Parts: sequence; structure tokens; C-alpha cells
Amino acid sequence: MKLVISGASGDLGRRVTTELLQQVPASDLILLSRTPESLDAEAARGATRRQADFSKPATLAAAMQGGEVLLLISTLSIGKRAEQHGNAIAAAKAAGIKHIVYTSSGGIQPQTPSLSGQEHYATEQLLLNSGLRFTILRNSWYADVTPLLLLPAGLATGSLVASTGDGRIAPVAKGDCARVAACVLLAPQKHANAIYEITGPELLTFADLARLLSETSGKAISYVEVSHDEKLAMFDAMGIARDYEEGMMSEHSNAWASSEMISYEKAIKQQFMSVCSRHVDLITGKPAMTIRDVIQLYATQ
Repeated sequence: MKLVISGASGDLGRRVTTELLQQVPASDLILLSRTPESLDAEAARGATRRQADFSKPATLAAAMQGGEVLLLISTLSIGKRAEQHGNAIAAAKAAGIKHIVYTSSGGIQPQTPSLSGQEHYATEQLLLNSGLRFTILRNSWYADVTPLLLLPAGLATGSLVASTGDGRIAPVAKGDCARVAACVLLAPQKHANAIYEITGPELLTFADLARLLSETSGKAISYVEVSHDEKLAMFDAMGIARDYEEGMMSEHSNAWASSEMISYEKAIKQQFMSVCSRHVDLITGKPAMTIRDVIQLYATQ
């Protein structure tokens, strides 16, 4: 069975590829990327690598040719995502792909204030109406953000500042998301037309996260609640762009614009993200990592 991985040179794409290569020969993989030259190691093992840009629909069907199942990893292009994903779905259908596994986001419903959530919801609707088999993986907020971004900021300032109120999230390790995606890709018929909530094992407020960071670091880190406007002003002061631009990157936010991050915090505060499941265990047979597990993982790297 030929598996097509979009965004294969990105972090999640590489993690999924690594998981798959432990169970299938590299020759079963077709890896898509806007920068296929970055996939030399995978190509050397026998994987097929092809150039693919979801903003160039005329080229996509050929890039997916020969594949049977597509892992559609959502793009970062806020404001353009639904169109790009639509291009990918149409191309998959034209290329003869029979099943699409899509990395969506938790808390998806039409009323969500999250900008990315709205685009994920639009993509889900395209999949539901595509005529193809699908599996939707609604990945929760990545737990990896806690040790990578929140902890350094907390250690530097002694506080965790957010406009999330007492809203709860169930952060999930990116490694768990990769394991889930690999399991689904290897047995797609078992997960046909399923929608899963891929979360960590516990619902937490940002105040809970601050307490966990304090306990694990040994330094007092307090949760400071601010308004959405105050948080936006903080992002402005950091020099973070309000609107997404292709290729943007920031030490504070990775590739996210402040308008998206504020809309996500609004969704958390309004409890749109208060979803906790055991679907990681259901799919992989192994429980999801806790926040403490993730913090410890990065501490030992």
C-alpha cells in the first residue's frame, strides 16, 4: 500500500515518517514537500520524494500519483488554508487516492472564534462531501509548547500571561499525534469515516500549567490573567505580526500571527477546547503522555 505524506519535511511530517519507517519499507512512502531536497535521507532509504505546493493545484495530482492513502497535514497559511486543503482534496481524488487522513484541530464547530478552527471546520466539510473515505484527527493544542515556549518565558519573567480565563485544554504530545497518524495510515479501513479527538489525558487551565511549571522547574511561576486586548498589545510589543505572512517565523510564536493566537485564546476561554478523550489509547494501544511526561522528555534531551 502506497502512502502519501504531505508536508513531509515539517516537524509532524518527519515524525510520522519516522514512525512508518519502523513498520514499512521506505519504498511504500511518497513524501510531498515544497522543498523535496530537504528529504535526502529518506530518499536514500528508498522513499519517493516529490515537489508539491497546495497553492499550485495544477501540479498536485501528478505529485500524488500512485498513492492510495494520503496524510493531509494542515498547512500554516492562516487565511488560505481552506482553499489550499480544497486543492489537495481535489487533486487526491483526481490522482486516485481512496482515503484521506486529515490533521484537524480540537474544538471544531461552526461557532468557534478560532480563526484556524474555522478553516479546519471548512476543510472537514470538504472531506465529508468529497466522496472519499476519510479519517479526521482533531489534534489538541500541542503539549510541546509548554517546555519549548512557556517554560523559558516563565523562568525569565516569573509569570505565565494569558487571556484564557478558566478555559480548559487537554494538551497532547506531538509524538502521540505522530503515532496516531501512523497507526491510522497503516490500517485505514479500520478507521474509515471516523472523527477522533486526539488529546492528552487531562483537562488543564493555564493556571494549572503555571503550577506544573513551578513544580517541575523549582521556580515560582504564576498565572497572570489579562484581557484579549492586553494580550494583543503584548504581542505587538514583541514585534509579532498581527496577520499571517508566508514564511513568517518568530522566537515567541513559531509561525503564528497574533490575530490567530488571540482568537485561539478566545476559544479556550469560551470552553470550545474543553475536550478530553482516550482516543490516543484507543488507536495506538498506549496511553497519551501527560504534561509532566512531556516536560521531562524535553528536559532530558
